[in-house]
Amino acid sequence: MPTKNKYIFFVFEQEILHLYVVILTTYILNQKSKNMVNRFLLFCSLIVPFSLGIYAQSELTLKSNMMFTDVIISHNGTSHQVQTLIDTGASVCMIDSTYAVDSCNIILPESNATIGNTFGKRIKAVDLNLDSISLGGFSYSTIRCFVIDLKSKFQQYTPNFILGGDFLKREIWEFNLKEKYMAKFERQKKNIQSIIKWKNHDDYKDAFLNSIYLNGKIAGKKARILFDTGYQRNIIPDNFGIIPNKEIEVTCGDIANQLAKEKTGLCENIDVEIDKYKTSLDFRFKNTKYPRMNSYLFKEKDFALDYKKKCIYICK
Repeated sequence: MPTKNKYIFFVFEQEILHLYVVILTTYILNQKSKNMVNRFLLFCSLIVPFSLGIYAQSELTLKSNMMFTDVIISHNGTSHQVQTLIDTGASVCMIDSTYAVDSCNIILPESNATIGNTFGKRIKAVDLNLDSISLGGFSYSTIRCFVIDLKSKFQQYTPNFILGGDFLKREIWEFNLKEKYMAKFERQKKNIQSIIKWKNHDDYKDAFLNSIYLNGKIAGKKARILFDTGYQRNIIPDNFGIIPNKEIEVTCGDIANQLAKEKTGLCENIDVEIDKYKTSLDFRFKNTKYPRMNSYLFKEKDFALDYKKKCIYICK
């Protein structure tokens, strides 16, 4: 089931506000006149100070190592809440063509663009601007979005909407995989454990727009790694030089290719090192140029993406 946005209220000075609430509550409840007016004043007195220190979180749902959250899409006078895939492997936002027409009443012109998957295959699409997207209590206007027939590719696993790098770079977004929420990153309130630098299309000629490439080591071998939160499994090239532990059957697909089953090798508990950050991951093999890692790279961690500085902040 789609999860609903969970707006959670915080205070900047919790001890002070807590004391304020206790004193005010005691005062009002000790008044001789305990009528509805006093009760209303009590309610307002509790809500106002909390609203002064508000920031909103959007609940994260983790499915098959991928991150989902709810957004509100507004276009042509209508608004719809939709569960959304957060995809650092997508340059821009994408919406399924069937959902766009049937649910969002978007009138589609003829195809006016093409878009490629991360393996280089291109397909036809419609390039348009959505009026706005609301996420975590904030609204963002004029969202570039590609309309694509996703349902024919992903079938029952189709995400109706995908948040890509063009949107994610508008803010420094925090993803807390332990407490399962997404929010604007407030660096002054966080204890940053480490910072990982990344490179993108400005650094590599063969990199796609808004990509995130990490320099690290997999099983002790240097690698240029694509950080792709829209991919279900971590992958390494067939010729990477690691012997698989076993053979598995997986179902694969992307925006350009229909879901299909294929057999592949699997390597388990492989050491990964990126700067000072270390972990271990499972990888399957694929005919690709670069290794790819999804959000499971930061399992149970709290991290933030800063597209402007090209940094990943890992928090304690």
